[in-house]
Amino acid sequence: MKILSLGLDNSVLDKNSSLVQRVIEFGNLVEKYNVIVPVGQSQEIELSGRVKIFGVAGAGKIFKLFRIYKLAKGLIERERYDVITVQDAYFLALAGQRLAKKFGLGLEIQIHGWEKFCGWRKIIARYLLPRASAVRVVSQRLKRELINKFGVEEKKITMVPIYSEVRSQKSEVRSRLGDGFVFLTVGRLVPVKNINLQIEAMADIVKIYPATRLWIVGDGPEKENLKFKIVSLRETTRRVENLKLGNNIKLLGWQNDLTKYYSQADAFLLTSNYEGWGLTVIEAASFGLAIVMTDVGCAGEVIKNGESGFVVPVGDKVALKQAMIKLIEDGELRKKMGEAARQAVLKLPGKEQTLFLYLASWQKAARHTFKL
Repeated sequence: MKILSLGLDNSVLDKNSSLVQRVIEFGNLVEKYNVIVPVGQSQEIELSGRVKIFGVAGAGKIFKLFRIYKLAKGLIERERYDVITVQDAYFLALAGQRLAKKFGLGLEIQIHGWEKFCGWRKIIARYLLPRASAVRVVSQRLKRELINKFGVEEKKITMVPIYSEVRSQKSEVRSRLGDGFVFLTVGRLVPVKNINLQIEAMADIVKIYPATRLWIVGDGPEKENLKFKIVSLRETTRRVENLKLGNNIKLLGWQNDLTKYYSQADAFLLTSNYEGWGLTVIEAASFGLAIVMTDVGCAGEVIKNGESGFVVPVGDKVALKQAMIKLIEDGELRKKMGEAARQAVLKLPGKEQTLFLYLASWQKAARHTFKL
């Protein structure tokens, strides 16, 4: 079987990235696995005898998309592929659909979430998803949405959680009452992550437990807004610094090695307005950290409210604050939830099973060419 992937993550061109190893493993499953991604400067990299990466440059997104389509068309004309897999359900998927239709190939659409789901993106996704040969999702939540909201047949869907290596040894759970208690959050600093909610909750918590800290690991366009987060108190606004949260909240930037942060923290926060899965939650749980997360992504599947963590409504500062205080005050509860979260992660598919599910989805796509 030969797979042509139209992707978005150009870290696949960095031989030191974690994605490269995964792509090589994908190639080991099939006869050929080639990837096309948009980049700033066109380049080609051969990762193995079965895997080659094509970086396509262009002036603007539309021109890059046109060049991706043209390159993919040329590759298919020179060498027959069985499946086109695309990393979103929007314009990249539309290019994949055109190619699948033209050459009679299977089309697999990958769904990791619904960022920017509006306008033409919404129209394209609603048209393409029910007609795709196969759809791969990262959570049961997304699977239910595809069936109930998009009319995708269940037999077309393969659920494959994002694989994360689980630690064989859990971290020591410290029992402290506000004395340097550390909450950790990790992720892109973008509006959908709603880290503002954590800062607002911290503004109240430090009045009760002044030594409590929040470590924010990550980078992105929201960094400056978070640094000078405006907190509304009694209908007046004050900067974070004026609330004296500067010593309690640390913006630590992007970190290549997260081990020490997961190891030193007491609990993990995820307050996104939307997530397809929530890989950082899985990583944190593998360290035995108690989790507080909004009702998104793997909530309800891995993190169950009151068992393996606290699941709070999206945007609910009061519920978030209450959950955070419970973890500060109750060391036994924190230990129990952290271990339950770790055990839940241990039950997720391992690397070999994950790779098998990827292959199963491609085989499903190969058996059914794209339908109009």
